[in-house]
Amino acid sequence: MQLKNYNKELVRTMLLGIIILSLLSTSLKCTLYAVETKQWIDTEESDFAKGKLENVSIQSTGRLTLSPMRQKREEIPAAYVWCQASKKADTAFVGTGDPGTIFMINQFGKIREFYKTPDLHIQTIAIDTFGNVYAGTIPHGRIYRVSPDGKGELFCDLPDPYVWDLLFDNNGCLYAATGDNGIIYKISEEGTPSVFFDSPSTNILDLVINKDNTVYAACEPQGIIYKVTESGKASVLYDTKEGEIHCLAIDRDGVVYAGTSSGTPPTLTPSLPLQPEFIPLPPPQAEMLFETNANSHDLVNAPYNPGNGIIKEAFEQSIATGQNSVYRIDEEGRVRELLTIEDSFVLSLSLDTNDDLLVGTGNRAKLLKINNHGDISLLYNFDESQILDIITYQDGNHSIATGNSAGVYLLTNEYSHNGTYDSAVLDSSYVSTWGSISWNSQTPPQTETKLFTRSGNSRRPDITWSNWSRGYVKSGEKITSPAARFIQYRILFTTRNPASTPTIDHVGIHYLPQNQAPFIERIGVTSDEGGEEGEGSKVEKPLPSKCISWTSSDPNSDTLTFDLKYKKIGEKRWRNLKSDISSEEQYIWETQSLPDGYYQVKIVASDIQSNPEILALTDEKQSSTFLIDNTSPTISQVTKIIKDEDDILTITGNTRDELCTIREIRYSIDAGEHRTIFPKDNIFDSNEETFQLDIPYASSKGHNVVIEAVDAEGNVGNSRKLYIP
Repeated sequence: MQLKNYNKELVRTMLLGIIILSLLSTSLKCTLYAVETKQWIDTEESDFAKGKLENVSIQSTGRLTLSPMRQKREEIPAAYVWCQASKKADTAFVGTGDPGTIFMINQFGKIREFYKTPDLHIQTIAIDTFGNVYAGTIPHGRIYRVSPDGKGELFCDLPDPYVWDLLFDNNGCLYAATGDNGIIYKISEEGTPSVFFDSPSTNILDLVINKDNTVYAACEPQGIIYKVTESGKASVLYDTKEGEIHCLAIDRDGVVYAGTSSGTPPTLTPSLPLQPEFIPLPPPQAEMLFETNANSHDLVNAPYNPGNGIIKEAFEQSIATGQNSVYRIDEEGRVRELLTIEDSFVLSLSLDTNDDLLVGTGNRAKLLKINNHGDISLLYNFDESQILDIITYQDGNHSIATGNSAGVYLLTNEYSHNGTYDSAVLDSSYVSTWGSISWNSQTPPQTETKLFTRSGNSRRPDITWSNWSRGYVKSGEKITSPAARFIQYRILFTTRNPASTPTIDHVGIHYLPQNQAPFIERIGVTSDEGGEEGEGSKVEKPLPSKCISWTSSDPNSDTLTFDLKYKKIGEKRWRNLKSDISSEEQYIWETQSLPDGYYQVKIVASDIQSNPEILALTDEKQSSTFLIDNTSPTISQVTKIIKDEDDILTITGNTRDELCTIREIRYSIDAGEHRTIFPKDNIFDSNEETFQLDIPYASSKGHNVVIEAVDAEGNVGNSRKLYIP
């Protein structure tokens, strides 16, 4: 029977212990998660834009996908590919410069020289229905015609130096956009030019045409889009806020798209935007890469010298300051700004087979896509400086022409087989323990995403960083990278179906920063009659007492608690004054029960409320020595002398305090207003002072005079009442 009762008691004790441990564990977990654990989240386009892309696109909605497959064609022996034209799928003609040469690229990406002109630069190419290639050149304003077999001739010699664009209308008539007089020419089959539209602009830079042969013209420096009917009647479609419209595109519904390229003009020829400039050829080892920072450019006023230099469009010597835009203008004149970019030029536009708009920029070469809903995707960052031209083949593929250096890329309408995204480096501020990595993905059949992490203690990943972890395939997996201050993640996208892509639109990393000790910055102790100098209003408190105040901080923003301790000078042991102070950084200490003497206060700050006990850290700070004096000064040797001849009552005496200076001596008559008595040397600078009071005898006769002394701690010592007979 006793054994049975013992077992019941044992079970009851064990159950109680389990309940207590469970409650403590739950409390600890909640505290850790709510107070300490942090999360790094990438979910916006601006978050992902900080990372590095390889065959991966970023959408403006914050979604990562595989990019369309990109293949670089054979190398072209030129610095820039200015223009392209195509009539057959995957076959294109490209125009280059110095000398102006046309190259043909076949469906296999092979390049061969098609025709070399005697001119410096081919700015534009157009192809007629018979397969003849027309090339417009600068700086002599010539148009060459090259038959399909590569035989060429001078077709038209215009009176203007710059042929910026060539365009065939639906009837096969050829138009030429020129500068620097801003004229559009209509050229007959025999090569005879006639003025179709003489604009008030300096340069007509690009042309597009709709189904009824209405021509739209982009100009500078006014930044106007002209609408010119087949009969030559012109009107303004839209006047942009920018000074230069560089490129146009038009969809099957007649909606016009315009890209601007405004910036600080070059000093060589400020009247000609994007006009070629000839500068000395750099040393062979120098790579001609240009930034959009004004400090990185030397605006060289070099003379025209076709035999000693390379062609360099003026936008490279220009600085894309401020914003440039892409506009959408429908046939009724309704305008919508689809895209605004900072410190870049919009250099090329093209519509794909779905009427989604491709946008090429410089001098930071980016390929963007804007769909019919206005969503923007960054398809590629190019190593070259500019995307100068984009054309769309009949099969839906695209050809991308670049400058500095020259390149031609085939962009297919199929997704890349794989791609990687490397995030920006997360700085957790302190060495951190990594928790889980989570993400939100969509993986259609035959597609996959896999994430990796690496960590280190340098801001930039180097050989001291850990290797990439094994792949995480399930959201919420524990990160295996070692504890460190910095971490980076990588996403691997793969597809075995070129028509499908996996997507990710959210990545989160949980981490627990290493706990850092709190820091007590200052501690001060003041008497009851106010705070320390500069702290504002006085602190009200009873006598005798001390106001202890302090300031503190915590690098982890942890919640702090404070313990106060004190000791008398000469003692070794600190005594507890107050524990677990968690509100104001101030404590009023009533000291009337303490022996007189010199003391110190110590404050201990702890972050235990935000951390488990084994990880909690403390900091402590001691105050300067201060005096506690609860004993009032004494007044002695008081005498009174009545001088009848002068009608003066003289009272003398002495006051003394054991520990601190005398701060004030005062008197009152019949408990009236206090008046100060100065010591004989007129300075309160000692713990013992001698005083003398002279008052009119007549006014004090028959009254009680009380003399008081006040020490530096505010203790008041009274004399006995002196009755004046």
